[in-house]
Amino acid sequence: MVNHTYPRRQSPTERQLGFLRRDFVTVFGLAALGLPLLEACGSASGRPAKAADDGGATVGAQPRVRASQAASPGRGVQRTSFPITAVGITWTGSPRGVRLRFIDRKGQPGAWQAVGAGCPCGKDPAPGTVRTKSATPPNRALVPAQGSYGYQLDVDFGVEVIEAIAIDAGSGSKYRPSPSKSAAAKTPDASGTAPAFPPSGVVLRADWGADEAKRFTADGSESSPTRFTEAQMVTVHHTATPMDDPDPAATIRAIYEQHAVSNEWGDIGYHFLIDSRGTIYEGRFSGTDGIPAHNARDEVVTGFHTFGFNPGNIGIALLGDFSKEKPTSRMHGSLVELTASLAARHKLDPLTDITYTSPTSGKSTGGPALGGHRDWTSTECPGSAAYLDLSAVRERTAHLAR
Repeated sequence: MVNHTYPRRQSPTERQLGFLRRDFVTVFGLAALGLPLLEACGSASGRPAKAADDGGATVGAQPRVRASQAASPGRGVQRTSFPITAVGITWTGSPRGVRLRFIDRKGQPGAWQAVGAGCPCGKDPAPGTVRTKSATPPNRALVPAQGSYGYQLDVDFGVEVIEAIAIDAGSGSKYRPSPSKSAAAKTPDASGTAPAFPPSGVVLRADWGADEAKRFTADGSESSPTRFTEAQMVTVHHTATPMDDPDPAATIRAIYEQHAVSNEWGDIGYHFLIDSRGTIYEGRFSGTDGIPAHNARDEVVTGFHTFGFNPGNIGIALLGDFSKEKPTSRMHGSLVELTASLAARHKLDPLTDITYTSPTSGKSTGGPALGGHRDWTSTECPGSAAYLDLSAVRERTAHLAR
């Protein structure tokens, strides 16, 4: 039997009272397996939110993902009955005004660590909404917990923690694709032939363990119904997660949990993700036709990766923190292969600037056809080292896509 978790959206009254935003109904389980580490693209003492039971991390064909969620958790210690892969935090105020320490299984606290906000992802404002400073998304971070069993927060004056969620993303060898089996991990050749889309070896949602139930609300309706528009550009991000991730699929499941349920976006915000070994993963759900990120008319599903510039914008996230360290050669090669296949498919010139026109607001803004998140929003994403690497990515993409 497959294990499922069913999210329950909270009413405005419940939010004011500080109740849980979500319950979990767990159907069967096995003994828990070991966990990876993780971070991302986010003084009232209280009891931890109710979570799934202590059953296993992997059941049948799908790994178990468990979470303990608390609204406005304050400075009290939040304990869990399961080992934590990561803690997702949402807050307002200073982007660097939060500190966190983890609690081990014996109840001993670790050292305090500063938490920096990730890049400002999120859904675009509704049509007709004027984008103002107050409309800017809150700060969000996903901090690696390395199997801790609790955490505690401390904040600067003026900082309000809206929510914190402890995530056990599960683990299992089935969800650790071998780079040797992925053609996407190979460096593109110099033949000048555009690679076909999608590149071979892309890990589909079912294969990295996406629980499709998380895309739906309690009444069975889709939280963020798919909407498709013509592709206009490609934007590269980084997830600000640890480098050389031992279990990228678990990291992606943790990001999915935060994006889809905690952030209430209804899905993971990126169209694709690439790990350090060059493996490409399918992101945002686009249907069941087997073409990642697209519908049958070759339009692109709207993601939630570049606030204000999402429709027609294909978001690719590099797993890791590339503020100082460049992407690996395998990651670079797979990024080139993926962007070249997209550029050829949509007739995009990666060396030129475009005038992006939002299908929802109708407003136009100039920027690169193949760029980084910082080209569109005030952010450090995709990290300075990855951003500098984009010039080489553009050149190689253009060579392959022509």
